[in-house]
Amino acid sequence: MTAETLSDPDGFLELVRRAPMMEALCDGAADRRTLEAELDISRATSHRFTRWFGDRGLVERVDGEFRLTATGRAVAEALARFKSEVTVALLLAPVLDAVDGGDGPIPPIPLSAFVDATVTTPGDGDPHGPMNRYVSLVRESETLRGFDTWAIAPTYMGEIQERILEGMETTLVDPVAVVEDVMENYPERCVAVCVSGHLTIRLHDSLPFGLAVFDDRIGVAVRDPETNALTAFVDTDSPAAREWAEATYETYESESVRLETFTKSGIRDALTNQ
Repeated sequence: MTAETLSDPDGFLELVRRAPMMEALCDGAADRRTLEAELDISRATSHRFTRWFGDRGLVERVDGEFRLTATGRAVAEALARFKSEVTVALLLAPVLDAVDGGDGPIPPIPLSAFVDATVTTPGDGDPHGPMNRYVSLVRESETLRGFDTWAIAPTYMGEIQERILEGMETTLVDPVAVVEDVMENYPERCVAVCVSGHLTIRLHDSLPFGLAVFDDRIGVAVRDPETNALTAFVDTDSPAAREWAEATYETYESESVRLETFTKSGIRDALTNQ
């Protein structure tokens, strides 16, 4: 294996295309029949692949079985990381695009920190899966910080407000229109959560995506850029992801203005005095 393989686009593409064989050998040495059966490839293809890897010092044959060399293991691990991070990048594409060129020093998303994240989508027969996942984390947490979170689970607004009344310390940064909509649809509950002392609302006019910081996990709401429909809720307990989430949240919090009273006149006062 030489550096030229990576600098040559065709060589790198061939390496990626043959990656499944390297993945199979990560579990241990295997003979040709085992590889053919596991990868569902012909004998001719297995010969071609093993010869290609062997010529580059990635695979060796010992006692009739093929196994990764030390370099092969390192390359296989690098390919696995590459595959995982590309998958995360595609999943979080709307978030990445929304942040790109946005206002404020938003730290780059550490893709590797989301490789083992819990990803909940509207599929698998549950169109409300993402919002249900978000609400389940709200139920388990004693604190909640975030921005543009009201829109993640609008049908559970009453339950989330109940958690605030029960003592969940909450600070939310939201657009004016969202706060006004909550006030209009939940007037009595808004008064209750306002006087509870457990809720702080801050106003921001440009939020790129939804972010929630719980006691032990952080979550990102992924939306379709055209329809604004929630396509996934991605949450993780990764320390690196939490560090990113807290830094991102603090950036938007510092740009926001605090709502002193949970009323429309309070909104006018906050915007006037900012």
